[in-house]
Amino acid sequence: MKKIFVICLFQFTAIGAFAQAGAASASLQAGKLDDAKNQIDKAITNEKQAAKASTWIYRGDIYRDIANSQLPIYSALDTNAVQVAYDAYKKAASLDPKKAEEANKKITELQPTIMNTAVKRYQNKQMEPAAKYADMARMINPKDTLAALVSGIAYQTMQNNDKALESFQSLIDIGTNDPSIYLTVYQMQRNAKNNDKALEVLKKGIAKFPNSKDMKQQEFNLYLETGKSQEAITSLEAQLKADPNNAEYMKNLGILYDQSGDKKKALEYYEKALAADPSNYDANFNVGVLQYNKGAELSTKIRNMDLKVYQRDGKRLETEMKGYFQKALPYFEKCYAAKQDDKNVLDPLKSIYTVLERKADADKVEKALQKL
Repeated sequence: MKKIFVICLFQFTAIGAFAQAGAASASLQAGKLDDAKNQIDKAITNEKQAAKASTWIYRGDIYRDIANSQLPIYSALDTNAVQVAYDAYKKAASLDPKKAEEANKKITELQPTIMNTAVKRYQNKQMEPAAKYADMARMINPKDTLAALVSGIAYQTMQNNDKALESFQSLIDIGTNDPSIYLTVYQMQRNAKNNDKALEVLKKGIAKFPNSKDMKQQEFNLYLETGKSQEAITSLEAQLKADPNNAEYMKNLGILYDQSGDKKKALEYYEKALAADPSNYDANFNVGVLQYNKGAELSTKIRNMDLKVYQRDGKRLETEMKGYFQKALPYFEKCYAAKQDDKNVLDPLKSIYTVLERKADADKVEKALQKL
């Protein structure tokens, strides 16, 4: 009698667990997610039911609907429901090869829900879970540009630059139509001192967005900072051909020739830039500097002359020196009119006024210098 009782008890327990899995499915169909959750949570504690892929698929479906529910009474049942659903489908796929296709299809269908969860976490400033769910969504659909973007921004906010860079780079690999992503990756590579990779991403960006002035400017800056003057000149001359009235390109070419030592060519491009844009501050300043330096060189030469040489050449060279200072003056005055607190303008301007014996103007500039 005792043996029969044990057998009956075992059979009763097994039937009860099976009923819970079936009941959970029925509750799901009826839209009773609270009952379905309780029933499936009990079902997976039973060894035999937990070994069945169908039990985990039911669990995935129930938690998926909890994650998607617009009713607070259901959505509050588990704030991590989308993760539970994902894990349940993965479990189902691992348990039964015959169910793997169905489970994997459900994971694919779950991807928008995972992505919505990532966006909600991001909007609530919960960056760590936002990045986690966005990465999960990316894993399911590697071409999801929103997932990569949310992931990148979330990691960047957390100052995890390696992860952020990987996410943003994946956007470029996917084929993003947002030029700012190229500039973001460029800047991150620059910050990491990976100049070759920074240049590589800029070249890709410029090829995709040939009208992006920002990227072309950054390419120029990178060439300039890394001493690749000839590459910068070649790049800018090509850009100037496409946009022949661009004063910035002309000015930048002037800077490059200036740095390479070709002052004549530099002056030519600075003057072209000013013809296109007379108020260009840098072009005005650089022309002023070129002329001023010629005068300053003569000033130094005159000071170092002995009396005999000065008596022979001094007056002529002083006149020539003043001529260069006179040429520099209008350019520095334009810069001064635009910005009256630039010491790099005030210092040479004071010297010019002094040499040209314009004491009142020199005193005015001196007062401006004292205020700095």
